[in-house]
Amino acid sequence: MADQIGFKPTMVNPSGLSALIRNLGRDCTPDQYIREFVKNSIEACQRTGLSGRQIVLDYNHGIANKSGLYKLTFIDNGDGMSLDQMNNLLNSLSASGSTANEHANYGVGAKISSLTRNHFGVHYESWKEGAGHAILIRYNSKFDVFGMQGYPDAEGKVFYARKLVDANKPAIVDQHGTCVTLFGMYLEQDTMLPPDGMGSNPDTWLIDYLNRRFFSLPAGVEILVRVGYAQDKTNPTLNYLTRATGFKTIADEQSQSSGVMALPGAKAHWWILKPGATIAGQSALLNQGEIFDVSDSRSSRLAHFGILVGRNRIIILIEPEDAVQNTARTNLVRTDGSWIDWSGWQDEFRKNMPVEISTFIDSLLTETTQISHRQAITRRLSILKELFLLSGYLQLKAAFRKPAAPPPPSAVEDVASALDLADSGPSSPELPVPQEDAQPERNEEGDLSEEDSLFPNVEWTNEDRSPQLVGRAAEYSELTNTVLANRDFKGFEDLVQFFTAKYADTTQVSETISSSVNEAIEQALMECVAGALSLRGQAHWGEHHISQALSPEALTTAVMQRYWMVSYVDQVIRNQLAQQR
Repeated sequence: MADQIGFKPTMVNPSGLSALIRNLGRDCTPDQYIREFVKNSIEACQRTGLSGRQIVLDYNHGIANKSGLYKLTFIDNGDGMSLDQMNNLLNSLSASGSTANEHANYGVGAKISSLTRNHFGVHYESWKEGAGHAILIRYNSKFDVFGMQGYPDAEGKVFYARKLVDANKPAIVDQHGTCVTLFGMYLEQDTMLPPDGMGSNPDTWLIDYLNRRFFSLPAGVEILVRVGYAQDKTNPTLNYLTRATGFKTIADEQSQSSGVMALPGAKAHWWILKPGATIAGQSALLNQGEIFDVSDSRSSRLAHFGILVGRNRIIILIEPEDAVQNTARTNLVRTDGSWIDWSGWQDEFRKNMPVEISTFIDSLLTETTQISHRQAITRRLSILKELFLLSGYLQLKAAFRKPAAPPPPSAVEDVASALDLADSGPSSPELPVPQEDAQPERNEEGDLSEEDSLFPNVEWTNEDRSPQLVGRAAEYSELTNTVLANRDFKGFEDLVQFFTAKYADTTQVSETISSSVNEAIEQALMECVAGALSLRGQAHWGEHHISQALSPEALTTAVMQRYWMVSYVDQVIRNQLAQQR
């Protein structure tokens, strides 16, 4: 009804609300509901003001004993909910926490992320001052609505809440607490399994998720998680409850060095992992004890921090000052709603890299070092430098720039079965070798001229140090003007083996073979990068084309040329043999 000044409140009809729930649910990651229910339980425990609180992620034992079905349940001995609170909060998109919560819409996420993945029902049992009640929220496909499922009595009267007896109460709950059980999309669904498509270990995915998502966990609250739920229940080494620790504890235990570095508007938490660590290198964002936007060691993000090799053993978590969680809590945004740009932090970290990390990188490069052929290659390529300077070419030193900000980032309608679950209790031709006497131009300080600096450095690594290069020849980092070449690449090994077999009856050529093969590879990579960069600014060549031309896949195909390489290496070897006669 319009008021005196002609204002009419916005109305949402049930079908419109269902569409809203589905749209918001699509923004949530498949495992987001785990985070949401755990956060709800943490705050419920904290509101008690008591220590020794517990949260348990387990299968509902009552349902399993009665029906043999496994349904995931979240149990806490927090402050619980009264019947009025359950009626007001669970069947709406209102928040279930206090106004002092870290997130104004706290409590909404659990409903959004779970309802869209549990059409058969989300069963809430909660105790407040010893009184317990149960409510079932589910999807009605006939009317396309989400809502509370009624419980008919013997006379046909429908009630939307049931009173619980003590036999329904989980062991950790005394006078206060809550138990939430996920029924899934259909009656028989095993909700203890990881969501479809995640490829996680069914035995450990819950504990792995919590220790990956939460950087740290609050004091006074113990979180226990079932491992190996479908294994032999009498074997405590296979089927047991284990304590979640959070990511920081694991990283600290498995690192050989760590620290915190101040950055403009942020802090960088970093670790160098020990060999054989069970966790792997990554970069991510950190906010209010949670980890977001994880990028593993195979991506280029760590390279932009200056981590050339050993990315599988380096962790960098950036904790911005000006950042909040987005509505779906799947990522961070600036407080003004804009997306977060990593480039400034990466530049600062790269320029002022902690000595422990730079020493670690240097040690890995030393272990995988090859004789550098850069000076000889640059000397010969400088003769042809005009051919690398197409019209519109941007000099490489001037072309270093920050990368662009990333773009913003049939249910079974069986009421009787759902209610039955709810009652189940707790829960080789010759080619001329280039002459080496031509000297590259140098400035007054003796450095290579800017034209000659267009050729990148080549550093050698292997697949152990750089697992992102498995099956690939090289990758390029424009920020450091460096090509990382993979000496384990089969295409390189094949060349060495080819010449080793060809000159098997000749002594003292193994070193020449290895050196000349490496030199041919280095030159091919340097020319490929310089050639690709020379296309910047040319018609029909956008930045995404340049990026594709410099991708590991493109660099790999570039060094698969064989005629020139075999001819060059063969002539170098024969020249060396001629000098030895």
